[in-house]
Amino acid sequence: MIVLKILLWIILALLGIILLILIMPVSVSGGYIGGKVSYSVKFAFLPVFNSKGSGIVNKLLEWRKKKAAAKGDGDDDTKEDDLKDDKPKTENIEQDKPKTEELSSDKPEIQEETAETAENTPETETVEAEEVSDTPEQPQKPEKPEPLEKPSNNEEEKKSKLEFILGLWEAADRPVLKIFKGIKISELYIDFFIANEDAYKCALNYGKISGWLYNIIAWLSVLFNVKLKTVDINPLFGQKKSQWDVSLKISLCLMTMVIAGIQFLIIYIFRVLIPSKRQLKKAR
Repeated sequence: MIVLKILLWIILALLGIILLILIMPVSVSGGYIGGKVSYSVKFAFLPVFNSKGSGIVNKLLEWRKKKAAAKGDGDDDTKEDDLKDDKPKTENIEQDKPKTEELSSDKPEIQEETAETAENTPETETVEAEEVSDTPEQPQKPEKPEPLEKPSNNEEEKKSKLEFILGLWEAADRPVLKIFKGIKISELYIDFFIANEDAYKCALNYGKISGWLYNIIAWLSVLFNVKLKTVDINPLFGQKKSQWDVSLKISLCLMTMVIAGIQFLIIYIFRVLIPSKRQLKKAR
């Protein structure tokens, strides 16, 4: 009984840790302000990777580089020792050279034997050619027409594939929307200064960019959960350089993905799999 209680407590502790990991959000923030790019990835409040180099992944990469550099210094010392040990071996190779010269002196005898065999081969080839020419030519049999290929079931395969894809789409409709709504875009900061020396072109660019931008924000707010910080677009008449400052934060809980996956499986089983099996039984 005591062992079972300990196992139950261990299982409960593991489940609690898994739930904490799933509840904690994963956030990605990035920005382009003043011509500088900044980015960071966080799991809950722990910095995983960022542009400052203070994340967990950055530290691991630095530790690996230091380890590889230390190994490289050790390998250089071992290579020098190996080179010192290899010097006597070259002397032994030079001593073995006369043996190879003795073997090379026997080559002319082998070349003479090959020449004699080459002189005898043409006679055998001519005899074989005469024997082949004396044999009467056999009449060629008429080629049989190739059997027509049976019509394949491509149409049925295509229909089954389309039905499978449509079933997946029907089952994945709501879970995908749930995942999209679980994605939070917060702290959206946009500050654009659209410049042009020509006032007419500057006004046109200002109208186009502001229209595109507000339409994109409206479309994103339909799919995702969007919270704006500031969105400001201003024209700069009579100036050359434009200014583009953007920053945002995207966060998602892993629990929403797990719930969406379970929902997808339930919908697919009860709305696609079971009805399709019933239809097959009726058709049989």
